[in-house]
Amino acid sequence: MAEPTFTGPFRKEMENFISLKRSVGYKYNTEPGILKRFDSYLAAKYPDVAALSREAVTGWCARTMHESAANHCSRASVVRQFSKYLDSIGISAWILPKNYYPAGQQYVPHIYTPEELRRFFAETDKCRLCPEVPYRHLVMPEFFRLLLSCGLRCSEARLLTVRDVDLHQGILTVRDSKNHNSRLVPMPESMTLRLRRYAGEVHPFPEPSGYFFPGYGGKPMTLGNIYKNFRRFLWKAGIPHTGDGPRVHDFR
Repeated sequence: MAEPTFTGPFRKEMENFISLKRSVGYKYNTEPGILKRFDSYLAAKYPDVAALSREAVTGWCARTMHESAANHCSRASVVRQFSKYLDSIGISAWILPKNYYPAGQQYVPHIYTPEELRRFFAETDKCRLCPEVPYRHLVMPEFFRLLLSCGLRCSEARLLTVRDVDLHQGILTVRDSKNHNSRLVPMPESMTLRLRRYAGEVHPFPEPSGYFFPGYGGKPMTLGNIYKNFRRFLWKAGIPHTGDGPRVHDFR
């Protein structure tokens, strides 16, 4: 993903702030996009300011229509951290108080019944061949079963490479996971056997650096693509989906 170009009154400070965050170990992949939106707002409404005012902060941080409480708080948190950075380098900035905005009701995970799981995986097994993504019909049944059987996060599973999946020992190497840690995850024997059969079809000549669950063009599947297929399988399985779930994450 290309780095955003900042044009507002704190453009250099935003660039330096992102560099600082990454230098101490944060990935900081999504936050630059939030800062770019804030930068565009400042460039349009406060192009020549030398200080970050309360009016500017609260004007942009106000919750928008249809924005979830979680996304709203996440967006405001990035601006709060940036304000603290400005203050630390001697630039006057109003710092949004912690918990200034209510976090809203916490999501309650969906607990799948055995019958729901049976119907869901029956639908994944019916996944059809897709010419644009030739392995999709093979990937989907095993990808979702792996989430359930090993408790992986969605991105942990989609970013597994061939070398990360030890089909002899039945162990996954999950790299650079939450908090930048790596860990070993044992697989149930039944899952290992399924993945051996899968690998025989999808990776007959294994390339260690290739993605174990390839998406379009051999790249990793996107979260959006996974969610779209997840919703389709839910619908076909007759499992109701509201705006609050079930989520892919609920398999954990």
